[in-house]
Amino acid sequence: MVRLRVFAFVVSLLVWHVEFVSSLYANQAGVIDWHHQYIGTPKTSFFHKFVSRGAYVLVASDRNVLASINVRSGNLDWRQVFDENENILAFKGYESVAISVSKRDHDYIVRSWESHSGFMLWENRIKDVGVMNSNPSIEDDDAPGVEVVFAADNLGVLALLEGTTVVNLNFTDGNQIWRSDITDSSTVLYKLVEFEQKVYGVGLKKSIRSYTIEVNTYNISNGILKTQSLSSKIDHIKDMIVLGGTTQNGFIIWKEENNMRVNRLDTTVIEQAPLEALYGTVIPSFANANGKLELHDLNLESRTEFLVQVPTNEGNTAAVFKVDPVSGRLLVLYDFEEKPENSVYSATFDKSERLIISRSRITAEDVAKVDIIAPEPRLVLGSYEMNYSLNSYGDLKKSVLDVDSKATGYRMLVISADGSMHFWKDHEVVWKSEESLAHTIEAEFLDLPERKLWTQEVDELAEQPEEAETISPLARYIRRVRTHIEQLKDLPAYLIAYAQRFITGDYEVEPIQLARKSKISLHRDTFGFRKLLIFVTRTKLIALDTNNKGQIVWSRYFGNDIFEFNKIFVVRSSTVKYPPLVVAIGTQKDLKERIVTRLFRLNALTGENFIPTENKEHFPSELSIPIIIKRILKLPIEEPDERTHIIALIDEELKARSLKGYHVENNVQPFDVTEVWSFGFPEGESIAAIGHRPQHEKVASLGRVLGDRSVLYKYLNPHLIAVATLSTSTNPTSLNVYLIDTVKGSILHHAIHENVGSSQPVRIAQIENLVVYHFWSENFNEKGYVVVVYELYESETPDQRFESPVFTSFAHERPYVSAQAYMFPYGVNAIGITTTKHGIATREFLFALDTNQVFGISKRILDPRRPQRALTSEDKEEMLIPYDPAIPDNKKWVLSYHLSIAGIKNIITSPALLESTSLVLVYGLDLWFTREAPSKTFDVLSEDFSKGTLLITIFGLILGILITKPMVRKKKVNSRWY
Repeated sequence: MVRLRVFAFVVSLLVWHVEFVSSLYANQAGVIDWHHQYIGTPKTSFFHKFVSRGAYVLVASDRNVLASINVRSGNLDWRQVFDENENILAFKGYESVAISVSKRDHDYIVRSWESHSGFMLWENRIKDVGVMNSNPSIEDDDAPGVEVVFAADNLGVLALLEGTTVVNLNFTDGNQIWRSDITDSSTVLYKLVEFEQKVYGVGLKKSIRSYTIEVNTYNISNGILKTQSLSSKIDHIKDMIVLGGTTQNGFIIWKEENNMRVNRLDTTVIEQAPLEALYGTVIPSFANANGKLELHDLNLESRTEFLVQVPTNEGNTAAVFKVDPVSGRLLVLYDFEEKPENSVYSATFDKSERLIISRSRITAEDVAKVDIIAPEPRLVLGSYEMNYSLNSYGDLKKSVLDVDSKATGYRMLVISADGSMHFWKDHEVVWKSEESLAHTIEAEFLDLPERKLWTQEVDELAEQPEEAETISPLARYIRRVRTHIEQLKDLPAYLIAYAQRFITGDYEVEPIQLARKSKISLHRDTFGFRKLLIFVTRTKLIALDTNNKGQIVWSRYFGNDIFEFNKIFVVRSSTVKYPPLVVAIGTQKDLKERIVTRLFRLNALTGENFIPTENKEHFPSELSIPIIIKRILKLPIEEPDERTHIIALIDEELKARSLKGYHVENNVQPFDVTEVWSFGFPEGESIAAIGHRPQHEKVASLGRVLGDRSVLYKYLNPHLIAVATLSTSTNPTSLNVYLIDTVKGSILHHAIHENVGSSQPVRIAQIENLVVYHFWSENFNEKGYVVVVYELYESETPDQRFESPVFTSFAHERPYVSAQAYMFPYGVNAIGITTTKHGIATREFLFALDTNQVFGISKRILDPRRPQRALTSEDKEEMLIPYDPAIPDNKKWVLSYHLSIAGIKNIITSPALLESTSLVLVYGLDLWFTREAPSKTFDVLSEDFSKGTLLITIFGLILGILITKPMVRKKKVNSRWY
């Protein structure tokens, strides 16, 4: 009997663990989820051609990513994502390899990559850079200070680091051949040029009132240094460029007072051209110049062509110059016409070494124009107009030009102001990549309106107030009948779509007639899987459709009016005749250079400013408030009289030492706020993480039923937030966790964890009566990652509740906190919790691991009430699991299967119409959307269920009955006769 009970208990445990498996069938991968890979805004990009694979674009981005992009499709062939604290400073290709230079902490790392595969060939970490020149006198964020040059003759890689150190590395294995450090703190190098076994480092030396040019010459074999100063006077590094090298001598071109001067490297000879001679006589378009000349390096390897751009009275213009390699004099190759639009330029050369240069500009709101020019012999090779949305992408910022492999056309990679990439070939847009999503600050789910009645799309009873008073009931009835008759043309398509959905059982299939109204078909589907994802990036808002693999519905660029967004709220969901609204919040400098907060109220279905027509005293669509907000918490509390909200503001995001609650006095401009409460943390404590309950969460049960049928009632405080702080005043560092009521600022619970690793981030999440947080512990007996879960109840005693029948934050009762800690196998970048329509399905905690995967753990595993003793019959009745101090590293719990989701910042969830399913969005550098069913899809028929088979079976039974019924009746009659 005992053995039978033990066997039954083991079987019950196995059955329970089956529910915790979150694995995915192979045929579902990529069907219920989609993954968008991004790289960020390119800092360095160039075309790299392979003999057997054609041309690709190699990119180094501001998100510290190296990537190879297929020019035909825009897909990533390979991608290398660096750590956030390792900045890529230089990236350059040569033959079949590419060299990157990055900086991590105080070390520079030079790596060699195989261009077509992205495999790392070698790595060299260079330490103590700048130690001998620890106080450079020249500081400029725009100056590179890092440069890579290939010495083809001796197979070397020359790297300039921090403007003070030059190293020569072996091209094959990366071993250091020699190194030279500048000891003079008044000199900083900016450019390297290699020619005839010499390496020239060109930089600036600080003088009393300006800078002078200094050239360091290195022997490429042993690094022996020779220094030369040129007679010069430069105000800024942007006034100087260095050209040439490799196959011909290099030249320094700089602007000094009213002259452009040229020096051939390794000589003291200086040629100069007066600027006055250029204005109007040599270059006619410069006649109306009214600003400062700007020198632009066209990045043409060893060539000596460059661009001079200047603002004019009517806009801007530019001219192409060339340094004659023999005489060293300046030659004007081409004079661009003066244009009112801002222009970007790029250049390349074709197979015959002919220089090709492009000028790109926005000529209309939806049109970009590209001119392709050969300066010698001054031919316009092509002029194309491209489709380009200024409202969605902003102005053009940068372009990279290339001649295709067959030399029959031109292709160009264009970077727009929002950070996106556009690939143009001749007169068509081949592809574009919305790289601004790599800088997502926040995202929100938006429920789409229900598609029930035609009146929700075309208001059949739309009447002006004057018309409503005069129209007769008969005329209104005739209008309704006419509208219904118009709908009959879609009846056949609807019947076909209905039959198709009925037979296949796929209720996500859109009816055929919806394809005819693509512009007005933004509505939810049968199961509520279709929603809009509203993203706020640094300078724009973007809406994606969850059902169409994340297709962009609308986007809007705000860069001309606002510097940076930091928050977005959905302030109204969809209702009949009223569109959903979102409010985007950002910061901007006013005319007095003061930072103000700006709010934009938008129609969430179109992205346009929302201005209601009914209410003349409406809330403005754009609003400026003269305050600085670092973090905003929209609290679910509203005063019944004035209907004003309580908001909590944090002084300094993630480093504040206090929390404050404010009360908004009025709802029109100017806004007045009154401080309600203030909570200061002890000296040495700073906020590390904050968690708060979702705004629209649903709670299915007010209590937890125990094994003896008694109930522990949940503590459901809508004003509760969880705050984690790190105390650096203590040694070792301690972690403090506060549960705070935001109505009156009181502490409901406080826990301290000693000996916590301050270098690892703290993550915290909250939902219903649950709080979960993750941190690194340095304790000897539990060193590693720890996850702690709280469960809050009104009382420790079952069946006992607070005396007040209505919850109020001003009551004196405090919750009972049941807590438990578990060792966790990974570091965590973000924590999310599944939400369902009614909150009936089991909660699942979603952890964004530092391995770029998403790990799902059922609430039954992270349960603070798991007993640390043998299970009793009541524990078994409650379906508890024995306590295990370590969370198992079960690969079946990885929701993202084999996908690598880079740079995860946050996880948000939203309920579908099915109670079993929660929609999950993971965003950071990449985007990943999926559906998760923590308790399995108990409210949906399985995929192998066939309605067609069921119908055939029913019809077969009916047919069998009809055939056999006369036979049975005849048999009964015959049995009576015989």
